[in-house]
Amino acid sequence: MTSKRSLFVLGATGGTGRALVEQALGRGHRITAFVRSPEKLGPPRDGLTVLGGDPRNSDELRAVLPGHEAVLSALGPPGIGPSTLVADSARSTVAAMRASGVRRLLVVGVAVLFEHDGLLSAIARWTFLRNVAKDHAEMERIVGASGLDWTIARPPRLTNGELTHAYGVADGRMPPGARLTISRADVADFLLDEVEHPKHLRQIVGMASLRRRPS
Repeated sequence: MTSKRSLFVLGATGGTGRALVEQALGRGHRITAFVRSPEKLGPPRDGLTVLGGDPRNSDELRAVLPGHEAVLSALGPPGIGPSTLVADSARSTVAAMRASGVRRLLVVGVAVLFEHDGLLSAIARWTFLRNVAKDHAEMERIVGASGLDWTIARPPRLTNGELTHAYGVADGRMPPGARLTISRADVADFLLDEVEHPKHLRQIVGMASLRRRPS
């Protein structure tokens, strides 16, 4: 039986963040959602605390992080234009975690950063996703040098599909035989499994839907 944990979620108003909150509550965990627009998460619910704040502000984070067992970040850039939101938030999060003694950090990255994942990925990385790739690469550099107990999940194109549990994971690469998509629900499922039963400490994990569901 999984023990209840107190989890701190960044990016909870986005698609993956919402899936994280819903699944975590369903598993019995206590959630603090730290968001810029608290009204987007609706009325209060048992097990969910919603706090307004800026994830780029380490002082704001430091004030509310104590007492949590892990931080899960599903923050993404506002678009494909130039942005440092993901990296700036990682920098403030790491500083606040160090100050408050919270060590477990799980972050959603992007699969386009895998350098040996084919021509299409390389083209995307250097053309229309170049700003996204740059921001996430700096985030990964910050997280990797943090000294925390981190895990970075790199999914490919995210969909609003159902929770399938039919996805593959691999350390340092994309899983073989996987698709170029994965549902946000499945990404959330992996992150929560990793919180409950760590198997990929200090690893960058490729993940994607399997072409055929396991029997």
